[in-house]
This record gives sequence, structure tokens and C-alpha cells, in this order.
Amino acid sequence: MKLSVWRIVDVAKTKLFYTFIVLEPIMDIEIRKATISDLKFIQELNHKLFLKEYEEYDKALICDWPFGEEGTEYFKERIEKDNGCALVAVADGKAVGYMVGAILKRERYRNISKFAELENTLVLTEHRSKGIGKKLYEKFKEWCKSKNVQKICVEPTAQNTRAIEFYRKHGFKDYSLVLETDL
Repeated sequence: MKLSVWRIVDVAKTKLFYTFIVLEPIMDIEIRKATISDLKFIQELNHKLFLKEYEEYDKALICDWPFGEEGTEYFKERIEKDNGCALVAVADGKAVGYMVGAILKRERYRNISKFAELENTLVLTEHRSKGIGKKLYEKFKEWCKSKNVQKICVEPTAQNTRAIEFYRKHGFKDYSLVLETDL
């Protein structure tokens, strides 16, 4: 999937107050399925996500987890296994974001035969607010539909209002709330 991002370079008004907007392309964006050669890039971006989450929300995170044995195996499975989905956003030939998710085991207490979780995602800071996250999510949704998934869930950190706003904008609704306490 390719997307061209455009920017406004000129706005002109005529005597009739019509506005003409002249656009020019900023970059071409491609969303593609990740390959094993993308593993290190995905791990690096997930590491950045861990560092941000650690700094702003959760001091209990193990920031090097993405590069450890468990983290490496987790990302390899999302890239290679049929029940996993790993996507990479490429802008002008350079990887600038990723999204990872998987099909989850059915919750026996709910009448949903198949659901998936959007597990983690990050777009590099300089490429945010350009529709890349939206395109990653649209591609993930396509993958879910191809797997006959009925529902997608996501668990952003409760204080990450920007992420929560993004997900709500794309149709996610509050379902459950996880609370923790220190002992």
C-alpha cells in the first residue's frame, strides 16, 4: 500500500472568494509486511517506545527487553508465524514506523470466535502527524479481516492520552480497565 503525503504550498483567493490550494508531494509512504531483515529495526523502535513509556509512565519496564532472548523471539514470531502480523512503514525508501499484533486465544466467556490484539506500534517522531499511523492501522485491519477476526483490542498505557485519542479516533471503544497497586 502506497500513500503520498502532500503539503500546501500556495493558497489563493479569487474575487468570488473561492480558495484554491496547490499541493506538492512531500514523500511516498509504503506499508509492507515485515521480513526477518526488519527485525533489528522493529526492535530498535520498540526500544524507543519502551524508553518513552519508562520515562513518562512506567518505571517497572525492562527497557532492554526488545533485544533480549524473549523479546527477540516475540518479534520473530510476529514476523514469521501465521497468527502474527508485523508491518513496516517506509517513507522515501527509509523505514520510519512499525506495527505489531497477533491473533489471540478466544475468551471462553465472550461470544467472539476470533480476535486480535494490536500489541505495539511506533512512528519516528519526525514522521508523526502525517497519516502513517493511520495507514499502518488500516493495513493491520486488512490483515485481521483476512484472518476472519471479529474484534481488535489494544491496551495503551492509561496516561498515554495521545495514543488513546488515536485509537478512539479509529473506532476503538472503552471495554475494560486494568488497575494496579504497589505492595
